[in-house]
Amino acid sequence: MKRFFYAMLCAFLLAGPAGAWRGEVGWTFQAGSEITTGIAVSGGLVLVGDGTGTLYAVQRASGQQAWAYQGTNTIVGTPSVMDDKVIFAQADGTLTCLRLSDGSVVWQSLPPDTGAATLTDGTAVGGGRVFLVKGDGKLYALSAEDGKPLWTYESSQELRSAPAFSDGHLLLGEQGGVFSVIDPENGRRLTGGGAGGAINTPTVSEGSAFFSSWDGSVQRIKLKGTLPQWKVNVEDPVTTSPTIAGGKVFVGTARGNIAAIDAKGGKILWQFNTQGGDVMAQPVVGEGMVFAGGGQGVLSILNADTGKLLSTFTTGAGINGTPAFEGGVLYLGSGDGSLYAIM
Repeated sequence: MKRFFYAMLCAFLLAGPAGAWRGEVGWTFQAGSEITTGIAVSGGLVLVGDGTGTLYAVQRASGQQAWAYQGTNTIVGTPSVMDDKVIFAQADGTLTCLRLSDGSVVWQSLPPDTGAATLTDGTAVGGGRVFLVKGDGKLYALSAEDGKPLWTYESSQELRSAPAFSDGHLLLGEQGGVFSVIDPENGRRLTGGGAGGAINTPTVSEGSAFFSSWDGSVQRIKLKGTLPQWKVNVEDPVTTSPTIAGGKVFVGTARGNIAAIDAKGGKILWQFNTQGGDVMAQPVVGEGMVFAGGGQGVLSILNADTGKLLSTFTTGAGINGTPAFEGGVLYLGSGDGSLYAIM
């Protein structure tokens, strides 16, 4: 009876009203190794992968393990959820699709016997397809139903950042600074743009693509005709994908800065130095706050309007995977192997 009451209480807290975030740890789940992925939340489950190749499904209400799948290599990127499936990538090029309800294997795509097929980031899903890039410089599209290959797009440069799919558009950033809009049906390049350095995974919002680059630039372009709208330089290599929220664009940099940019006009509104090493985790926004994880294991919680530091949360190792903010709860993974639910 006590366990039932505790589970119901946690479920109530998880679904609490907006503005109720207190910064208190509700539960902690310990993985078998360092957490190497971003966090995905679907229904009552939190999905996260570790360095041993294990994907965990953790119950949101209690922090107890629902199921786990043991892979063979480090899991990278952020797990993708499509309907009743979760799809994730391993560094050796393996792509696995599991049933979300119980973790059973739906299909698996194995790499060829070559070191060129390595993966450094996750997948994008949409339109019944799974999209991913490999170390051979190619963008692949597979059927989400059975994992069979549909088409391949060959870029002119190495590919390390996951593609993005939104509103029927497939977007790709290359290490050589090329930005492309790809037809998701056949893999044909439609149009594009560029920057002076490697481009991170783009973000789509309100008919525009936002992309950031290691040359310090952040750009906004109209997807129809790829018309440039603005370009700004934050004077520091940008290491994360842009996050769009509340009329602002948020990015993290190699020197530990978080920058907020006006989404409409491209003006830099504020910058904050986390003092926590390079920012590899994409900033997450919720309830008027920006959550920014640093490479030295410190999470900075900032006022989204002013950039003022509100509080910090320290883990035992680097925060390199993007957190998730859902239902008033921040789900945070760390290199110390812990998954935190902070309420």
